[in-house]
Parts: sequence; structure tokens; C-alpha cells
Amino acid sequence: MRNNNSSEDYLKCILVLKEKNGHVRSVDVAGEMGVTKPSVSNAMKKLRKEGLISFDEEGYISFSDAGREIAEKVHDKHLLITKVLMRIGVSEQTASKEACMIEHAISDETYRCLQNFHSDYKPEAG
Repeated sequence: MRNNNSSEDYLKCILVLKEKNGHVRSVDVAGEMGVTKPSVSNAMKKLRKEGLISFDEEGYISFSDAGREIAEKVHDKHLLITKVLMRIGVSEQTASKEACMIEHAISDETYRCLQNFHSDYKPEAG
């Protein structure tokens, strides 16, 4: 998959909904993301064509191995960036919103450095 923020957002949304509900359909994605059903339909066609998802006979979405890998990576980045931003004083709502933008832009190197920073961080005793 070429770098596509929208596709990554859809994959991340599918992952989160699957973890929360155990299953997910396109209509669930539309509701969660606040987008139209036709927009989700177009995105799902693209993801299916790229071999990242599939649908069963009841319309439930499943990941391919590659699709799950991308979704998990983007979701992990989102969670880590949110935590780091909150650690420096950003509100949770703002941190989560801005993590959605940052998660697509950072390199694997920067992600690893943020992981190290987060795991090594020891707040100063006050």
C-alpha cells in the first residue's frame, strides 16, 4: 500500500471496532468515523483491491495479514504519540486528535526513538 493517510485511518478504525465489538461492517466504520456510507464503500473497495481486507457473506470485514500489520502499526503509533503528548501537558482530547495527524508523518526511526523515550522516562521527583 502506498502511503495513504485515509487508508491507514480506515484500517485503524476497523481494528479498533473489531477489538471493541468482535466484528465490524462498513456501516460501523461510517458511524465511528463520521463519514458517509458511499465514502466508506469507496475506501473498502480500495482496501479490498489492495488485498488488505476481505468481506464474508454477511458483510463482516476481515484483515489480510498485511492489512492487520498496517492497522496495528498505525494504532500503536497513535497510542504512543498520544501518551507522549499528554506527558508534556497536552490534554487527552488534543493529544489524540493531533496523534492522528502525526502518526502518518513520522518515520520508523522517530517512532523507535519515541518508544525509547517513553519507556525510559522517569518524572522528576517534585
